[in-house]
Amino acid sequence: MWTEDFLYIMKEFKTIEDQIDLLKNRNISFKDEELAKNILLNSNYYNIVNGYKDLFLDDKNKTLYKCGTQFEEIYALYDFDRQLRNIFLEFILKIENSLRSLIAYEFSKTYGNDNYLKLENFETFTGLTVKPEHKQKQLKFIQSLIGNINKDIANNMDKKYISHYLTEFGFIPLWVLVNILSFGEICNFYRLMKQKQRIEISKSFGIAEYDLTSLLNILCKTRNLCAHDERLFNYEFETYTGINDTKYHSMLNLQKNSNRYLVGKNDLFAVVIALKLLLSSEEYDRFHHRLFSRIMSIQSKLSTISLAEVLSAMNFPNNWHDLSKMS
Repeated sequence: MWTEDFLYIMKEFKTIEDQIDLLKNRNISFKDEELAKNILLNSNYYNIVNGYKDLFLDDKNKTLYKCGTQFEEIYALYDFDRQLRNIFLEFILKIENSLRSLIAYEFSKTYGNDNYLKLENFETFTGLTVKPEHKQKQLKFIQSLIGNINKDIANNMDKKYISHYLTEFGFIPLWVLVNILSFGEICNFYRLMKQKQRIEISKSFGIAEYDLTSLLNILCKTRNLCAHDERLFNYEFETYTGINDTKYHSMLNLQKNSNRYLVGKNDLFAVVIALKLLLSSEEYDRFHHRLFSRIMSIQSKLSTISLAEVLSAMNFPNNWHDLSKMS
């Protein structure tokens, strides 16, 4: 928290009053200037204004805002995104917890609780026709995972349950270890398991093994965005996180370009599709209801831009709500 009455904005040092004047000079008005000052002081000009201004900028002059833009609208979009992160994180964690449990069960069923540091218990492509460079890259990934697991164990020795198992048994059972691994490491663990175990885990979610790998990529990235309070609603995910085509892309008749879907691939709507595929029907209904309610709640707080513009920035198709009725 800042204790002085000013903040950094880019490379300039401006008081809260200067920030207010700057916004006024750019066509922004205020319903409650004192409240706005408090918001800017506690939530940071950069996080609110620079993070959520794009939809409100004048189409012809990007240094100005659309006529009638109110600071409270920009803050409403900022707050909307914050609540979106909370919703998505809550339901991604449900999938994360299931995946931790399934990995521990399927791996230990085959190799025992203490054999997760052995290279040969992961997919090394032994006996398979794989290019040498691909096999070498896979071995490096496995070695990196094992190295990270050892670091996690060392960094968590202060936890009683970790030190207890090491002291009493000389190892930490995988069903205990998975609780200290990051979601990224859990996803890597799944990706590097032998195909037989990956298939068994994917069956629990009712999807193909290669589809689960695809979905986990974007969920892992989304979880990190949510956990670190980064802007989510219009985040442009890297191409490599894009999910495979699903039946929902076709059922929703999503727009294509050269046989590639334009939405629902590496955007927030793709995350919604991933949750639809991986959550139970009851949990997805809960997620969808909360998401729909949150989206509708922002409509009354906007006057300069429309809800349709917000949904477009999120890459949500007009019929996205129909997803809740599909099985």
